[in-house]
Amino acid sequence: MNEIFTSVAEIFTRAIEVYSKRPALVAAGQTWSYEELGRAVAASMCRLKGTVPAAESRVAIVGENHPAYIVAYWFAQCAGCSTVEIDGNESLETLLGVLSATRPRFVVTDRFDLISALRENIPAESFEEFLAKCGKSNNVCGRAPEMRASKNGSEEASIVYTSGTTASAKGVVLSHGNFCFIAQAVADYLGLDETDRCALILPLCHTYGKSVLLSAAAAGAAVVILDGFGNPKQFLSQLTAEGCTVLSAVPYHLHTLVKSGCLRGQDFSSLRIVTSSADKLAPFAIDGLTKALPDVRIFSMYGLTEAATRACYVPPEMIHAKKESCGRPLSRVELKIVTEDGRAAAAGETGEVLLRGPNVMTGYFNDPDLTAETIIGGRLKTGDIGYLDADGFLYIVGRKKDLIKCAGERISPAEIEEILKEYPGVEDAAVVGQPDSLMGEIIHAYVASRDSSLKKTDLREHCRAKLPRNRVPYRYTIVECLPTTSTGKVQKYTLREDLRHG
Repeated sequence: MNEIFTSVAEIFTRAIEVYSKRPALVAAGQTWSYEELGRAVAASMCRLKGTVPAAESRVAIVGENHPAYIVAYWFAQCAGCSTVEIDGNESLETLLGVLSATRPRFVVTDRFDLISALRENIPAESFEEFLAKCGKSNNVCGRAPEMRASKNGSEEASIVYTSGTTASAKGVVLSHGNFCFIAQAVADYLGLDETDRCALILPLCHTYGKSVLLSAAAAGAAVVILDGFGNPKQFLSQLTAEGCTVLSAVPYHLHTLVKSGCLRGQDFSSLRIVTSSADKLAPFAIDGLTKALPDVRIFSMYGLTEAATRACYVPPEMIHAKKESCGRPLSRVELKIVTEDGRAAAAGETGEVLLRGPNVMTGYFNDPDLTAETIIGGRLKTGDIGYLDADGFLYIVGRKKDLIKCAGERISPAEIEEILKEYPGVEDAAVVGQPDSLMGEIIHAYVASRDSSLKKTDLREHCRAKLPRNRVPYRYTIVECLPTTSTGKVQKYTLREDLRHG
């Protein structure tokens, strides 16, 4: 892709110009072309120009994936505003706190309790009301949006509140340059074009889901909003019926599909790409996917919200040779591994992963101290522990805050969790350190399973057969489900809090 975008709005307005009649959005049986989507955005800009008059205004979007979310997002960007985005499943108190801090001029949401709580303080509309008013304004407003203000790459495009796995949510400030870089990079290495139909099951409020929307628009491809993932067989039927060519998922989704056995007997002739990010894709899942989908290119990737969701990927042709890796860095992205004593690690030596490049956030909202602790000399301290092999491929072995200190040893939960997930009937696993007066911490394994016959003794024997003695969990808790973010990451801090409070 040769185009160089300087703002998020440019991605969308170019798509309208070049791909006007191509499908842009498919949802609930309705298809919107780029031209039709542009009209809805233009109608919003026309109707709300008095509500969000300044280019420095913010627009908050709170809710599940929905056409209104996408129209509101493009409206804000084309109006010269930035967006405030947070998971709609957060508590009302949390949502009100975020809105009070970020002070948006307008709110679009599917949370009616939020609309009621805001009253006259901030103008707010439901998704349905917002879309209905777009339709009524269509006949009197322009056919395509005109950007109210041009943006440079360093300006704020979005404040994205992280879902939090080791701590509470933080507002990550991402620039137009961050998003434009990722949109172009992802569209390029996936080889997207205007014939693609990208399945959207990831929340738009997080950067992985947003990268699906942006890279699709950069290539003139369509985004297909699919219903929930609760029934894997039904989900796959919808995926194939819609002719989706790209499925972007987190490991939870792909692990579930492989274990369910639902991949057999489906017609995947349209599907050509599967991407995985947000966490490590287990080797059993890679094997299961390549066996069930031999003609599909599988991209295992690595990124985080603070790096606009993408830093590395494994080329599909190397997915088996580098099965444990999450890839080499994108062009213009630098990786560095730093040991505990602050020196650059040698190949194969473990340390904290640092990133530098056009994907790195500008900082945390209203938190200069945390920003200064996290970005040092232009390098982002990811909090991930890993190493680079001789070929420059990154391997993540755990989170800095996840490390369990047991009898003087530092133990990474990642390997233990991977072994637990292999066991029949185990849907997910999380390993944390439980405070212990003698050992410092002991290894406590939480296992999600709906199999009533699963026994703790079975899990212990499985771990003893697969792991060194010092990494076998001391305690096991079997639950129906683990506390997770909306992208499927386990919120380990809640498990630690449970242990701390008995």
